[in-house]
Amino acid sequence: MSQLLIKLAFEKAEIEIGSSVKSQKAQHISDVLLEDYKYPISERRLRDYFTNYVENNNANNEALKAQLIEPLCKYLGYKNYASFVLGNQTELEPLSTKREEENEKEEVSSRGKIGVGLMSKNKNNLILVSSAIVLSGLTYFGLVQEDEKCMIWKEDHYEKTVCTGTDLERPFEELIFKEFRKIDHLDSLVARRENQKELWYAKTKGTVEFFTYHGYHPENNEDLKVVTDYIFKKYVLGQKKINIEGL
Repeated sequence: MSQLLIKLAFEKAEIEIGSSVKSQKAQHISDVLLEDYKYPISERRLRDYFTNYVENNNANNEALKAQLIEPLCKYLGYKNYASFVLGNQTELEPLSTKREEENEKEEVSSRGKIGVGLMSKNKNNLILVSSAIVLSGLTYFGLVQEDEKCMIWKEDHYEKTVCTGTDLERPFEELIFKEFRKIDHLDSLVARRENQKELWYAKTKGTVEFFTYHGYHPENNEDLKVVTDYIFKKYVLGQKKINIEGL
């Protein structure tokens, strides 16, 4: 399934940008997923997926994350993963059948001898097994959809929430959930700097906002920049001096 998703996404990207260069296609998909579906993923990561799943033809790689599967399905024009599976059963069944045949060969090799009748019976059952896999996938993803966790931005931090597709919502990432905070108090900014902890910032409509972790602005998706000595002196120490003088 993951192999087919990546393959079809890169095929669509090639049509849309008119280029067969892998890195350019990966960058296009990365841009679309972020702009249209608010899902950040690097060009490098997508390029690696294509290399492992498609070029190396390794369908046994670890499955893609559910958070990535959903926007990829939407990029391909499907409402969700379930509709993707239903629309690609003819493509998915051969992949499942191939895996079953490979497992069968390994089992035969380890046991040494297996009756011809048993082999024939197993092969005849492969189609039924493949269908069961597809149906199980649909059921499983239904559960994932219900339990899938997201997080939503609340003033200065992220909070866990059920995925609804609302604004300021993104797939749950534990590290960002724990580390990403907005800092408004000048004393807190100074203390963090003194403790040699990194700060990141974004300037929107003349207003500078500071954050404790890198990535994207939680409200407008702009890239955050690292706070340099110049920025710190100008917007933190400078503002603190103004506040003191105004007392």
